[in-house]
Amino acid sequence: MTGARRWAILVLIGALGVAAIIGWSRSSAPEPLPAPPPSAKAPATPLEAPAAPPPDPAEREAKRFDRYDRDDDGLVSGEEYLYSRRRSFERMDEDGDGRIDFTEYSVKQRGRIAASDCDASGDMTPEEFASTATRKGAPEPDC
Repeated sequence: MTGARRWAILVLIGALGVAAIIGWSRSSAPEPLPAPPPSAKAPATPLEAPAAPPPDPAEREAKRFDRYDRDDDGLVSGEEYLYSRRRSFERMDEDGDGRIDFTEYSVKQRGRIAASDCDASGDMTPEEFASTATRKGAPEPDC
Protein backbone atom coordinates (compact mmCIF):
# COMPACT_ATOMS: atom_id res chain seq x y z
CA MET A 1 0.00 0.00 0.00
CA THR A 2 1.39 3.33 -1.03
CA GLY A 3 1.66 6.34 1.19
CA ALA A 4 -0.92 8.32 -0.79
CA ARG A 5 -3.42 5.51 -0.60
CA ARG A 6 -2.87 5.16 3.15
CA TRP A 7 -3.51 8.90 3.64
CA ALA A 8 -6.67 8.73 1.56
CA ILE A 9 -8.02 5.88 3.69
CA LEU A 10 -7.19 7.72 6.93
CA VAL A 11 -8.90 10.89 5.67
CA LEU A 12 -11.97 8.86 4.64
CA ILE A 13 -12.16 7.16 8.07
CA GLY A 14 -11.76 10.53 9.80
CA ALA A 15 -14.50 12.10 7.67
CA LEU A 16 -16.85 9.19 8.38
CA GLY A 17 -16.16 9.52 12.12
CA VAL A 18 -16.90 13.25 12.10
CA ALA A 19 -20.10 12.65 10.08
CA ALA A 20 -21.18 9.97 12.57
CA ILE A 21 -20.61 12.28 15.55
CA ILE A 22 -22.54 15.13 13.92
CA GLY A 23 -25.41 12.80 13.01
CA TRP A 24 -25.54 11.35 16.50
CA SER A 25 -25.55 14.76 18.20
CA ARG A 26 -28.38 16.00 15.97
CA SER A 27 -30.50 12.90 16.51
CA SER A 28 -30.20 12.99 20.32
CA ALA A 29 -31.22 16.64 20.68
CA PRO A 30 -35.00 17.01 21.05
CA GLU A 31 -36.75 19.12 18.49
CA PRO A 32 -38.13 22.34 19.92
CA LEU A 33 -41.91 22.45 20.25
CA PRO A 34 -43.67 24.82 17.91
CA ALA A 35 -45.02 27.99 19.53
CA PRO A 36 -48.80 27.86 20.14
CA PRO A 37 -50.91 30.13 18.02
CA PRO A 38 -51.73 33.47 19.67
CA SER A 39 -55.39 32.50 20.19
CA ALA A 40 -54.61 29.18 21.95
CA LYS A 41 -55.15 29.08 25.72
CA ALA A 42 -52.39 27.84 27.95
CA PRO A 43 -53.08 24.46 29.58
CA ALA A 44 -54.52 24.68 33.07
CA THR A 45 -51.99 23.99 35.80
CA PRO A 46 -52.77 23.44 39.45
CA LEU A 47 -52.22 26.53 41.55
CA GLU A 48 -49.53 26.26 44.14
CA ALA A 49 -49.70 28.26 47.30
CA PRO A 50 -46.89 30.78 47.39
CA ALA A 51 -44.20 29.98 49.89
CA ALA A 52 -44.49 31.94 53.09
CA PRO A 53 -41.80 34.56 53.38
CA PRO A 54 -39.24 33.87 56.07
CA PRO A 55 -40.09 35.54 59.36
CA ASP A 56 -38.53 38.95 59.84
CA PRO A 57 -36.18 38.70 62.85
CA ALA A 58 -36.99 42.24 64.01
CA GLU A 59 -40.74 41.59 63.83
CA ARG A 60 -40.38 38.28 65.65
CA GLU A 61 -38.37 39.96 68.41
CA ALA A 62 -40.94 42.78 68.72
CA LYS A 63 -43.70 40.18 69.19
CA ARG A 64 -41.63 38.40 71.82
CA PHE A 65 -41.06 41.69 73.63
CA ASP A 66 -44.80 42.43 73.56
CA ARG A 67 -45.58 39.02 75.09
CA TYR A 68 -43.23 39.75 78.00
CA ASP A 69 -44.37 43.37 78.51
CA ARG A 70 -47.48 42.40 80.46
CA ASP A 71 -48.39 45.93 81.62
CA ASP A 72 -47.77 47.51 78.17
CA ASP A 73 -45.48 50.22 79.52
CA GLY A 74 -42.82 49.63 76.85
CA LEU A 75 -40.43 48.07 79.36
CA VAL A 76 -39.90 44.49 80.55
CA SER A 77 -39.26 44.30 84.28
CA GLY A 78 -37.54 41.37 85.96
CA GLU A 79 -40.91 40.20 87.29
CA GLU A 80 -42.45 40.33 83.82
CA TYR A 81 -39.49 38.42 82.42
CA LEU A 82 -39.86 35.69 85.03
CA TYR A 83 -43.70 35.56 84.89
CA SER A 84 -43.96 32.57 82.50
CA ARG A 85 -41.26 30.70 84.38
CA ARG A 86 -43.04 31.37 87.70
CA ARG A 87 -46.31 30.04 86.25
CA SER A 88 -44.53 26.94 84.97
CA PHE A 89 -42.93 26.41 88.39
CA GLU A 90 -46.30 26.81 90.13
CA ARG A 91 -47.89 24.22 87.86
CA MET A 92 -45.12 21.76 88.70
CA ASP A 93 -45.20 22.48 92.46
CA GLU A 94 -48.31 20.41 93.09
CA ASP A 95 -48.19 20.56 96.89
CA GLY A 96 -47.48 24.34 96.90
CA ASP A 97 -44.50 24.12 99.26
CA GLY A 98 -42.29 26.27 97.01
CA ARG A 99 -40.07 23.31 96.13
CA ILE A 100 -40.18 20.85 93.29
CA ASP A 101 -39.11 17.33 94.15
CA PHE A 102 -38.34 14.71 91.54
CA THR A 103 -41.84 13.24 91.62
CA GLU A 104 -43.37 16.66 90.88
CA TYR A 105 -40.71 17.41 88.27
CA SER A 106 -41.20 14.13 86.40
CA VAL A 107 -45.02 13.94 86.52
CA LYS A 108 -45.38 14.72 82.80
CA GLN A 109 -42.79 12.11 81.82
CA ARG A 110 -44.39 9.55 84.14
CA GLY A 111 -47.71 10.17 82.41
CA ARG A 112 -46.05 9.68 79.04
CA ILE A 113 -44.56 6.37 80.20
CA ALA A 114 -47.92 5.18 81.55
CA ALA A 115 -49.68 6.11 78.29
CA SER A 116 -47.03 4.32 76.21
CA ASP A 117 -46.69 1.13 78.29
CA CYS A 118 -49.74 -0.50 76.67
CA ASP A 119 -49.51 -3.81 78.53
CA ALA A 120 -48.76 -2.07 81.88
CA SER A 121 -45.76 -4.33 82.37
CA GLY A 122 -43.51 -1.54 83.63
CA ASP A 123 -41.21 -2.09 80.65
CA MET A 124 -41.53 -0.64 77.15
CA THR A 125 -41.02 -2.45 73.88
CA PRO A 126 -39.24 -0.53 71.08
CA GLU A 127 -42.64 0.35 69.59
CA GLU A 128 -43.97 1.59 72.94
CA PHE A 129 -40.76 3.55 73.57
CA ALA A 130 -41.00 5.23 70.13
CA SER A 131 -44.29 6.80 71.21
CA THR A 132 -42.57 8.67 74.07
CA ALA A 133 -40.67 10.93 71.64
CA THR A 134 -41.62 14.60 71.81
CA ARG A 135 -40.70 15.46 68.20
CA LYS A 136 -43.29 16.20 65.54
CA GLY A 137 -44.47 13.12 63.74
CA ALA A 138 -43.69 10.76 66.62
CA PRO A 139 -46.09 7.79 66.67
CA GLU A 140 -48.99 7.79 69.08
CA PRO A 141 -49.25 4.91 71.58
CA ASP A 142 -51.11 2.04 69.89
CA CYS A 143 -53.01 0.72 72.93
